[in-house]
Amino acid sequence: MPWCLLIGVLLLLLPEGLRAESSLAMRPRVDVTGATVKVSDLFKPPLPAALKKHADTAVFNAPLPGKERFVPGVFLARKLSLLPGCKALKIKAPNRVCIARKGQYLKDSRLKPYLEQVAKNTWKGPVTITNLRVVGRRTLPVGTFSLTPDKKRLRIRKNRIELPVAISSGGESMGRITLTGEVSIIKNVVIATTTIRQGEELTSKHVALAPRPVPPSDTKLVTELALAVGRMATRPIRPGTVLNARMVKASPLVKRGEGVRIRYTLGGLVIAATGIAGETGGLGDFIKVKNSRSGKGITCRITGERTVEPLL
Repeated sequence: MPWCLLIGVLLLLLPEGLRAESSLAMRPRVDVTGATVKVSDLFKPPLPAALKKHADTAVFNAPLPGKERFVPGVFLARKLSLLPGCKALKIKAPNRVCIARKGQYLKDSRLKPYLEQVAKNTWKGPVTITNLRVVGRRTLPVGTFSLTPDKKRLRIRKNRIELPVAISSGGESMGRITLTGEVSIIKNVVIATTTIRQGEELTSKHVALAPRPVPPSDTKLVTELALAVGRMATRPIRPGTVLNARMVKASPLVKRGEGVRIRYTLGGLVIAATGIAGETGGLGDFIKVKNSRSGKGITCRITGERTVEPLL
């Protein structure tokens, strides 16, 4: 026990710089945020006096943000020995030192509002952005940065937006990324409330008007109940399906081969004739009709049950 006390007293009497040098071990892993590795990054504090005045000196370049790089410990120790006043330092260096640089990632939640703002300025009303893609996204250095949309290069194609965005930090350009996404607008549309069989005539029990996100360029969606009720389903329709013009058609008022009345009104004059329908159709459809007297085929619009009007 007296020997242990004596050794402890001798260690306390050693100069501070010598005590630090005797346990100067380099870290096997160095985490940095900047573009360079400094002397103070390589060791746990406190630094010996010889290195303390070089604490902010850069000794190696850090990797890109979010990346790691392995460097021989002997190489770093040799660079430190070249610093003024550090040649006599005895540094215990690992075989390899892992240098890792921290970074920050651009999240979708920060990028999506830029496309939403463009969509709101283009299409009035509530909008949503789906299928967001970011071209050129990468891990950025730690710190504050700003995003500036390049509206001069903005492209809008049907339901898709393509928007370049410049990235800068402290007034220095850090490149650009390109945001793309598909736009949907909230719109009242006709949806199926129950299963509808092909050929079934729709009633108010089959459909309802409800808000749904839909592509702004889709002009064939059914947006009024009057355009669905009384019409016939052209295919099986599941509940919740948004109806479009291809899913329903007017109930047939004229069948192919039937006799029809051809009526044409000009001012107060009404010209009537008979004909044979060459096609089946519903209200408002255009079909071919063969005039019974002349045998000539003409295009007519269906105006009622077995009644057509010639298209002149």
